[in-house]
Amino acid sequence: MKRYGIGLLLLFASAWAAGGLDLAVGRNMVLGGYSGVLGFYIEGQPLAARGRLLFGERGGLMGGLDLLYRPWGRRLLEPYAAAGAATMIARLPSEGGFVMDVGSESYAVVTLGLALNVGQARPYAEFSYNYGAAPYTRAGLGMVWRW
Repeated sequence: MKRYGIGLLLLFASAWAAGGLDLAVGRNMVLGGYSGVLGFYIEGQPLAARGRLLFGERGGLMGGLDLLYRPWGRRLLEPYAAAGAATMIARLPSEGGFVMDVGSESYAVVTLGLALNVGQARPYAEFSYNYGAAPYTRAGLGMVWRW
């Protein structure tokens, strides 16, 4: 359990250094499962980046990196497109407990989204297509807190 605490501490420290914390929920449109997202966000114009841990996605824990393109800068409604990659880190088998399964599934991720810029908070809605061994689509709602 101590390793997970250290991992979460490193994640929060990287989010603080990066400039934003990304929290989201999503739904796998093919299998019907829900997932949670915890990550960091690096602000840039017209490109931004984010790193994410997806809990519950494909029956386990996945890690991903995305590069976001925001064509019109900081506006109230801001559309964006993103491309990135995600890979399986651990699985949750039916008998319980995480089983390390690094790299067993990898995906190329293409995302279209719409963000609402309101001060330090930035709520967003997005739709992702994950192309890999078992392709699937994902719809998500989230919030980036910038500092």
